[in-house]
Amino acid sequence: MTRGVAGAAVSGVPKLGLLSVLVVEDSAFIRTVLTATLRAIGVGTVHAVTSGAAAIWFFEDRRAGLPPGATPSAAPVDLVISDLVMPEVDGLMLLRWLRASPRSPDKFLPVLMLSGAADRQYVEQARDLGATDFIAKPFSAQTIASRLLFAVARPRRFVLAAGYFGPDRRRTDKPVALDCRMTGGSEILVVHSASKAAGIDRFPVVYFELPNRLGPKIGIAPKGPVPTLPPDVLAAAEQEILNRAGDYASWIAGEVEEMSRRIDRLVREPDAVTGLLAQVNRAAHEMRGQGGIFGYPLITQVAKSLYEATRGGVAGAVTANEHQLFKAHVDAIRAVMNARISGDGGVTGQQLLASLEVAKRKYAKTDGNGAGG
Repeated sequence: MTRGVAGAAVSGVPKLGLLSVLVVEDSAFIRTVLTATLRAIGVGTVHAVTSGAAAIWFFEDRRAGLPPGATPSAAPVDLVISDLVMPEVDGLMLLRWLRASPRSPDKFLPVLMLSGAADRQYVEQARDLGATDFIAKPFSAQTIASRLLFAVARPRRFVLAAGYFGPDRRRTDKPVALDCRMTGGSEILVVHSASKAAGIDRFPVVYFELPNRLGPKIGIAPKGPVPTLPPDVLAAAEQEILNRAGDYASWIAGEVEEMSRRIDRLVREPDAVTGLLAQVNRAAHEMRGQGGIFGYPLITQVAKSLYEATRGGVAGAVTANEHQLFKAHVDAIRAVMNARISGDGGVTGQQLLASLEVAKRKYAKTDGNGAGG
């Protein structure tokens, strides 16, 4: 657990020092960066765990610490920021537990999900399970601050209907030419207190119009504008991220070498292909969401391509062409980091991407012997 400086009562500035946030992220590096960024924007208490299973244990452990017979009055944190794609218990399973489990500490807890560019299917599932909002990877301090402040200042009413419980997905009420809704106003129960929801089973739709607890807690007026943080605070938070670029370069160098070893093992250990390929795919998923954070968007592009190439596994043994295709991606990532090609890389960056496209076309098809076409 880490602590930031408690927010002073500065005019117009939200007192984020009074907030507590749980970060759920399996990548140790990104978990550290995200935690440091939250501290830099002023969040008072940040807890960090490595998986959805660890998050559930976090909540259960605090429940177990209550005196005998006591009922938890609120969740031990104000908000959760969770990665979507994690091994074993992922962000979707954690979200389902928080929204539906009888042991959930607060079914109305705001949950912001971290998602990469290729996570659309996961994003749609998370939306349907009741996610509050999304933070796209690669993220910035500005994005984290704005999503967090919006979730606190503008909590949406919760909706309970057939197959859904979570924030109202219609963010605004807009007039429509033809109202095609099957549920009339008389069939909707509006509940103003989570503890006074008697009779909800008699209505097909229930709206929970609950008081905003977190906004007033950090000094946001009920109908006031969504606050923003001072430019110097955001600049310091962005610098906190940039200061870790050197650590990122060292981290990814080790990740690339480990990925390269796994790809070479694919052709030597056919019985281990499924597990090895899943590990390569997972590493590519991590890299695609990180490069742009530290000024290496080319890493994001190449890693996204490798993620897609290894997604879904392969049929049978890895062919020579597939092996070469995976190696071409690793070589491209290694080239970016060895030459520290930041931004779009100019001519060098375009040449590197063009070479990768050539390799993708060359190794796209295999013949019966796995030779290039």
